[in-house]
Amino acid sequence: MGEAMSAPQDGKHGATYVVTLPAEVMSARRARMVVAAQCAAWGLDGVSEDASLIVSELVSNAVQHAGTLIQLTFCAFPGFLRLEVSDQSTRPLRRPTPTALTDGGRGLLLVDSLAGHYGVEGRPDGKTVWAELMLVD
Repeated sequence: MGEAMSAPQDGKHGATYVVTLPAEVMSARRARMVVAAQCAAWGLDGVSEDASLIVSELVSNAVQHAGTLIQLTFCAFPGFLRLEVSDQSTRPLRRPTPTALTDGGRGLLLVDSLAGHYGVEGRPDGKTVWAELMLVD
């Protein structure tokens, strides 16, 4: 199953881009590529690498833990870029405490270190994990 993309939209607060991805391992790679390309198109090269890493982690988590279709939304606002990864699982987000002996569980620590802010919004039909990157003029 491939992803469905929308064209960039000029919202009343900023430009928005939406991509629907399947719950497949390759979706994280596709999300990185889409975000990098759109950051370049919007002239946001300064945050492209961090944005790509963040969506890669969030999409990977959604594939692994939710296993549903994933919607990646990113919006460029004056002063910041907002990245959202939504899934259709109503299970709450778990923030594991990784140890030196565990292989995983560090993705949200990476998101926390890169993003200015991040959080989770629950919905009746799933959840959205979001992160914001500050834009430097």
